[in-house]
Amino acid sequence: MADYRALFSSFGRYVAAQALVAVSTLIALWIASRWGSAAVEMVYLPAVLAAGVWWGFGPAVLAAVTSALSYNYFFTEPLYTFRINSAVDIVDVTILFLVAVVTSKLASAIRRQAQIAEAHATRNATIAGFARGLLSCSSEAELAQTACREISSIFNCNAVLLSGLPQPATIAAAPESVTLTPTDIAAAVHTLQSADVAGHGAASLAPAEWLFHPIRSEASVLAALGLARDDGSKPISEDQEPLLESLLDQTALALTRARDSQPPRRSTAAAR
Repeated sequence: MADYRALFSSFGRYVAAQALVAVSTLIALWIASRWGSAAVEMVYLPAVLAAGVWWGFGPAVLAAVTSALSYNYFFTEPLYTFRINSAVDIVDVTILFLVAVVTSKLASAIRRQAQIAEAHATRNATIAGFARGLLSCSSEAELAQTACREISSIFNCNAVLLSGLPQPATIAAAPESVTLTPTDIAAAVHTLQSADVAGHGAASLAPAEWLFHPIRSEASVLAALGLARDDGSKPISEDQEPLLESLLDQTALALTRARDSQPPRRSTAAAR
């Protein structure tokens, strides 16, 4: 269903770009009927520019092609054919196409940079909100549960946090009813021991249902974060991995502070 929606959205962008060319043609015909067609080719450039800014390079290039064809069909002799008898008209159509393609390239580059800036701003806001949530926690257990809940919400997947060797214990989970198989536990142990990603989709212990990432400080691995989806698909995409790494770093800093702030345990001999 998601593939069909993406296909429909992509098709809609091309249709919208062609609608802009059609509107430009109507405007050009109206101008030509009153003042001649000497410079009506310039009417098509805003449509190509808008297509590049709003919908990207592909729709803009198609708009450039159809703009050149429309100009040729309606405004060059002989009219209402795609034949061109005049060398001047050939130059006009060619220049219109080249200018439109260059314009579409520049416009799509502007759109791409705007999308990158928006993605960075969204990522920074997510990291900042996550860090604020961790700072509000008063204990390690509360911190672990907050981290699991927020990461589960951000990536729309199940999350579990394990710590301790040789038998790791679940210290937080979202939702709380998650279950781990022996293979999942083995993947978590591998992550805690080696600081490597292990489990579902990774090179290590791929048969596991969960994918475990290390939460590590400079000195050791503090915990292992497991991620999984109910449908068995990959928990996160490649473009989400930098955000996850940042969230794991924030979790590691918070866990380190929480453990360092705990009072040292007194031995039984000292208590006596």
